[in-house]
Amino acid sequence: MMTEPGTILVVDDTPDALKLLTEILTERGYRVRPANSGELALASIARNPPELILLDICMPGMDGFEVCRQLKSSENTSEIPVIFISALSDLDDRVEGFRHGAVDFVTKPFQREELLARVKAHLDLRRLNNRLRQKSEELRDFNERLRAEISVRKRVESELAIKVAELEESLARIKHLEGIIPICMFCKKIHQDKDTWTQVEIYITKHSDALFSHVVCPDCREKCKNDFGNSVKR
Repeated sequence: MMTEPGTILVVDDTPDALKLLTEILTERGYRVRPANSGELALASIARNPPELILLDICMPGMDGFEVCRQLKSSENTSEIPVIFISALSDLDDRVEGFRHGAVDFVTKPFQREELLARVKAHLDLRRLNNRLRQKSEELRDFNERLRAEISVRKRVESELAIKVAELEESLARIKHLEGIIPICMFCKKIHQDKDTWTQVEIYITKHSDALFSHVVCPDCREKCKNDFGNSVKR
């Protein structure tokens, strides 16, 4: 998979240095936006943040340290890597640059291949960090969805446990109906105890929560018709 070229903002108040940096980076395929002052650099960044900034330290007006300080104090631009470019080689200046949030330091006159290597390394690192951040956000979203699903599942399992308990209670209430029940083959009454005989309907109602609706089956309906007809004839 081909990687898109990076967008780089080059900030230097020296026209020759700005032109040279732009040419070197453009030849390598980068999209380069030049700026010759700190104020113009901040305005350009506010309109469209680049992926990386090459920033000269010694500039009239707003120097590179102040530009970097303002970038790092803003949430929208604090993650943009800044590489300082300067003719200064003093250790204190390097320390100051890193203290302001720079990721690297290139000294003028710079070596072409060294500059390109540092630019590529920090662009690759920024893109890697962006991918890691994206994966982290995706993982966080997945975990939130998973927690929501687990919560729903627990609620369903709790409701199911209640239903099971209710069913077990209902089964316990009708245990008296299990086994062989002596029933009269003629009147269909149930022999309950000793000499007590109870109608099936009353027995079941007493030993369970069953409810009855009274209807007439076809056989009984026909029998009633016949009995009624015979009584009229008599």
